[in-house]
Amino acid sequence: MAMRLRIGILGAAGIARKNVAAMQNDYSLCQVIALASRSQEKANRFVEQHISTTNSEEVTIFSGETAYEDLVSSPLIDAVYIPLPTSMHKEWVIKALRSGKHVLVEKPVTTNMADFNEMYNLAREVQKYILDGTMFVHNPRTIDLMNYIDSSAFGKVLRINSEFTIQGDDEFFSNNVRIKKDCDPLGCVGDLSWYSIRMALLVMKQVGRTARKVKMTSFRLNDSGVPIDAAGMVHFSPMKEEEGNEEYDGLLTFHCSFMQPLSQRVEICGSKQTATITDFVIPRKGSDSYELRSQTLTDCDKFAEDSIQTKTVGNCETVQEVYMWRHFSQTCRTMEISESTKASSKIQEMAHMSYQTQLIVIALMDSIREEGREIYL
Repeated sequence: MAMRLRIGILGAAGIARKNVAAMQNDYSLCQVIALASRSQEKANRFVEQHISTTNSEEVTIFSGETAYEDLVSSPLIDAVYIPLPTSMHKEWVIKALRSGKHVLVEKPVTTNMADFNEMYNLAREVQKYILDGTMFVHNPRTIDLMNYIDSSAFGKVLRINSEFTIQGDDEFFSNNVRIKKDCDPLGCVGDLSWYSIRMALLVMKQVGRTARKVKMTSFRLNDSGVPIDAAGMVHFSPMKEEEGNEEYDGLLTFHCSFMQPLSQRVEICGSKQTATITDFVIPRKGSDSYELRSQTLTDCDKFAEDSIQTKTVGNCETVQEVYMWRHFSQTCRTMEISESTKASSKIQEMAHMSYQTQLIVIALMDSIREEGREIYL
């Protein structure tokens, strides 16, 4: 059996629960070794509730004022998982890297591009891996879809429509870190539109397009100036063979919100078919397919007729977070034992995707500050 990557977790945040469950799956090639929390009581409760009895005795708890420092410097661990508020990411990513640890950090990675560049430059310098926690990227369904849209059956990619919304309750709007300016000032733009943007980047990468400008078309801010509802556009360059032909400019339109019922839909429009996933961020249990649809008019244009194909991928029995942690473990181990060109290429690809997603999120925030002006990247 391959040696498991030993993971230490900074904080006992609720967002960490599903990732802790994923790390305890044998396929992840990871093992939870340590947890840091300022509160011993909170740490004990987290371990009791979310780590199996088989593994709980193996988990070292760091508590008190120096808990985070003690964990990142511990020789017990190989990597650090950081599910802290975004405003805390830079400090602890840098401390973990300087302590010789790999890092998986929740998204958004940070609140500005200068901090992002500082973290990733340091990772290259110390030869450690940073991965952002965009889990659906590692789902076999997403990988299959990316291959399909590059086929002749799908046609030219024209545009992507996406939304990711959740409905916060009174408790959410009073206390959740995602709407607090000193914790996550990017609000729903950083937390939710991140996924729509990443999906669009994956799609456009397949067909050789790059993002070039963004515009926020509507937005609502809370009293602290944090976005809680927003809609916008990301324009991509024309396909290389269509250079100068604006007809085939790629476009993402998206909506993200903390104020509407759960919806997580992406629609990728091609010149021959449209691909749709209605659970693209957090899949339904056992979900392993996407829909391909085309429509024609019949009977002197009086009716529309649908052609619908459900493409089943399979191999989706395991939750997508397990695939993410397996990728993380394998890449970290490969970095440690060799100068693998394959590993280096994958690291660069993932870093570039993270960079582009963060860049677009920051540009959209600039558009909000400038009342919806177009921002060129």
